[in-house]
Amino acid sequence: MAPAHQNLAVAVGAAKEHARTVLQQFERRGDARTGRSSSVYLALMVLHKRLLAVDPPPVQHFVPDLEQLTRACGDKLASVKPLVEAALGVARGTPQQA
Repeated sequence: MAPAHQNLAVAVGAAKEHARTVLQQFERRGDARTGRSSSVYLALMVLHKRLLAVDPPPVQHFVPDLEQLTRACGDKLASVKPLVEAALGVARGTPQQA
């Protein structure tokens, strides 16, 4: 796996795991944000799987999906959004400093 793909897979994986934790919390509480959280988590799961494929597309291919996920997080998934934005920075080749 190319270093760019590996870095993006790590960033997307971190966002995915955090989104899963948030989703589980929302499900336990019966929170209205469960649906949105579920869709963001599933999208991150698919992106992560595509990145780990034998011959993944170029990292730039993931930019539109990550931009959409950033918008999907909005204020309702504020704790997930910075991780998705960090992954977007990696995909663009401009990782954000923590």
